[in-house]
Amino acid sequence: MPVESLNILLKQLEKEKRRLKNQVKDYALRLEQESKAYHKTNNECHTYLAEMSQVSDSYHVSKRQQMDQLPRMKENSVKMVRYNPVNQKTMSAKRGPGKKITRSNHLPKLDP
Repeated sequence: MPVESLNILLKQLEKEKRRLKNQVKDYALRLEQESKAYHKTNNECHTYLAEMSQVSDSYHVSKRQQMDQLPRMKENSVKMVRYNPVNQKTMSAKRGPGKKITRSNHLPKLDP
């Protein structure tokens, strides 16, 4: 090959080399930016999941407390029924067997 054609080929190859180096630099910069964006998003995701877990845990604790209180409320209502029967009779030694006393929440409602 003549020297002139070799010089032209050398210039083309050097030009191609610069283009490829610039392309590699661009890809490296893009990769770094994408990596930063990924890590930022990943950290936000972990923060969000931790927050959701904390809210979920507090919800379950609250729900458990409500469920624990429910049997107590039932026990209390059973105790109230035992100790406060609907129809109580009062006895007086002087008057004899007495009248029935009803609780106010069992009285019929009055129509206005």
